[in-house]
Amino acid sequence: MLRYFLAPLLGGVIGYITNDLAIRMLFRPRREIRIGKWRVPFTPGLIPRQRQRIAASIGSVVSSELLDPATLRQTLLSENVTSALRGRIDEVFLRWRNEPRSLREKLSETAGEETVRHYEETLRVKGADVISEKLVAADAGGTVMRAAMHSLREKHGFGLLTGLMDDSVTQNLGGRLNRLIAQNAPSFLETEIGRLEDELLDQPVSALYEKYADKAETLKERLMTLYRLTVKQKLTEALSAVNIEQMVTDKINAFSAEELEALILSVMKKELRAIVLLGALLGALMGFLNLLI
Repeated sequence: MLRYFLAPLLGGVIGYITNDLAIRMLFRPRREIRIGKWRVPFTPGLIPRQRQRIAASIGSVVSSELLDPATLRQTLLSENVTSALRGRIDEVFLRWRNEPRSLREKLSETAGEETVRHYEETLRVKGADVISEKLVAADAGGTVMRAAMHSLREKHGFGLLTGLMDDSVTQNLGGRLNRLIAQNAPSFLETEIGRLEDELLDQPVSALYEKYADKAETLKERLMTLYRLTVKQKLTEALSAVNIEQMVTDKINAFSAEELEALILSVMKKELRAIVLLGALLGALMGFLNLLI
């Protein structure tokens, strides 16, 4: 009678120990063990030994199956995500509507005073230069002179005077006016752009919002449209630049053996425990079947 009890018990213990040992050998030992020049078999454990290959495989699966462009595009354009994004945009606009601080203070809080001053100066100087260059490139001086001659002829009857001023003279005067624009416009424009900057940045955010409140909904829709177009047209390019496969691979390779073991166990602890218990059950069953043979 005792053997009917001991055989399944012994088989279950053996099955439990062997499966538990096999799972532990996946992670342990964490480092290679050598006796002289001879490496002890099964050291290090399977996962530490094959970590680079496992990391590369996981990176490939994540980039090609889990975070591939089609899957991400579908997720980012889903109703849940777009609704959440629209909700966040509404929250931002609501904060702007009730923000008593000036735009300068708000930007300084977000980006820092030095950054705001830097961009103010850059906009002022670069803006003045670009506008001046555009005016000269568009032959603003020549346009002004031709318009002036046309006005003199049409409105004041200076036919003889304007008749003496042929196209070459008008072109010459226009060129001089263009040079005056190139020399004097940047400093004038810097002053005007600086004045406009101060006028804009010193206003309360709430006042600016109220001023353009009728355009708020249109702006929200344009932001959502820009988001959708970006996801549709630029997502693949962005993922190529990020290189998710290499990023995941490098991250896993950077884990220590202890961290990698803890990560895998945190995901598969219940499943691995079930394998150990299944080994005990199968061992007990085999012990019992041996009694019947």
